[in-house]
Amino acid sequence: MPADANLNKTVLHVFKIMDALNAADNSLGVSELTRVTGLPKTTVFRLLGTLEHVHAVTATPNQQYQIGPKLLAYAKSADHQNSLVKVALPFMKEFAATTHENINIGILYENQVLYLHSEEGEQFSLQVNLFPVAPLYCSSMGKIFLTSFSNPELTQYLSQTTLKRRTVNTLTNDEQIRNELQKITQTGLSYDNEEYEYGLTCIAVPLYKDKELIAAASVSGPTSRLKVRGWEYIQDSIVEFGETLSSIL
Repeated sequence: MPADANLNKTVLHVFKIMDALNAADNSLGVSELTRVTGLPKTTVFRLLGTLEHVHAVTATPNQQYQIGPKLLAYAKSADHQNSLVKVALPFMKEFAATTHENINIGILYENQVLYLHSEEGEQFSLQVNLFPVAPLYCSSMGKIFLTSFSNPELTQYLSQTTLKRRTVNTLTNDEQIRNELQKITQTGLSYDNEEYEYGLTCIAVPLYKDKELIAAASVSGPTSRLKVRGWEYIQDSIVEFGETLSSIL
């Protein structure tokens, strides 16, 4: 049996097209892509239509194709992940070993929190539910990112987002969220007080590079355990982590 017998041919064809567009100095038309990839013209045309629909490619008025914003966003996320995680990892490991609590870092991506990495302190089964994305309005890191929105951007986000009540503590109206964001702006600390999931509390801080908000970090764990360890200790620990990492970035 050939080594590639179980591979999906459509996916392979898509990446032939993407590789051709990535290697080209300029945008390419269907005929040129057909020649470069060796695929049937009908296949190239059909796949380009789908790729354009999901914004993986964009077309000029004369039907010349180039890499689209979706792929550029993926590249940006990958760059964030590689650089942030590389710098943050030793400090995350130290945090988890010292506090015995879970620590996470994430970035803003398409109005959601995209979790890049987590280091586990003591095992906590709810931790798996944090990955890979979370809403902005009911997560501690998400609220950090919302503080960076301009008033028009925040208004647009709130008008376009279904504020689903995940628990009795979830903030589900504009006024509650705006008041919460004012507090976060003043203190530099953001809380998820069992708003995303019962039994789970998170405390987040911003991460800056050259005074620009690029990511957030959060400590997460069972509410009862964090309470026993001491809120002030946990808060001070995550604040110190954020300040240390931001100074290095």
